[in-house]
Order: sequence, then structure tokens, then C-alpha cells
Amino acid sequence: MAQWMKTLAVSLCILTILLHLAPENHFAKYVRFYVGLLFFLLAVSPVLELLGSGEELDRLLQLEFLKEEYYDLESAAEGLRELKNEQIQEACRQELKRQILEITDAYGLTVASVDIRFGEDGYSISSLSVFLDASDGENGGTGIAEAKKEIAGLYLLPESDIVITEQR
Repeated sequence: MAQWMKTLAVSLCILTILLHLAPENHFAKYVRFYVGLLFFLLAVSPVLELLGSGEELDRLLQLEFLKEEYYDLESAAEGLRELKNEQIQEACRQELKRQILEITDAYGLTVASVDIRFGEDGYSISSLSVFLDASDGENGGTGIAEAKKEIAGLYLLPESDIVITEQR
């Protein structure tokens, strides 16, 4: 009983210090709640042990902590899945831009910028705009038509969804 009283007194001092160290923003109410809960559990534990419910309380608390850890792990895994999808989509977009630059370069066209619009899945191309440097000169007209056909065939896009224009 004396040990319980000492534990209760020391815990009360530590919990009071924690309350004073907690910032005075919206987290303070959560700190107060959990500190009060811990103090209540410390105060009630000898009574529960006398009634034979101490082991059951420990088991229930352990199960609740395990559930909380599982929920944290599940939400972290979901965040990683979303991050992974975003990274894959960005890598796919960069690769498509590189391929389009390579195709236009093969037809002697100098690209100033590429604008790719993707479908709802985030991977398939819905439309494409390529802006060429004005210095392409006379080869621009035939090269543009050939590059447009090549891109349409490769990415299975209607030619009407591909716009290749010269910037002036």
C-alpha cells in the first residue's frame, strides 16, 4: 500500500509537470485528457487488483494499444501507396516527354515545350501540344505532319488531339 502511495505521489508530480510544459494551444486539452486518464488508471489499479480485474484491465489496455498501432500502420501504408502512385505517374510523364522529344528530334524539329494532358487514370495521354522553336525553317511543315503521324500511331491518339505548332 505504501508503494502504491509513493507511485501515486510521484506520478502526480510528473503529470503536473507535463501539464505545465504543454503548450497553450489546441493540444493542451488532449494532454490534460490523457494525463487525467493515466492518473485515474494509476489510482484505480489497486482496487481493481483487489477485485481480481487487474489482469483483465491490463489485457484490455494491451489490446487497445495494439489496435491503435495497427490503425497507425494502416494509415502509414495508405500514405505510402499514394506516394508510390504519384512517383510512378511522375516518372511515366517524364518518360513520355522524353519519347516525344526524341520523335520530334528524329524529324528535325526543335521543341521549345511539350504539354501532355493525361486521362483520368493518370497514365494514358488524352491530348498533346508540342510547341516548336521558330528556327525550324522550311523542314517544319513536312516534319510536323510526319511527327504527328508517328505520335498518333505510337500512342493511339487521334491526330486531332495532337497539336504541333511553331512559336513565333
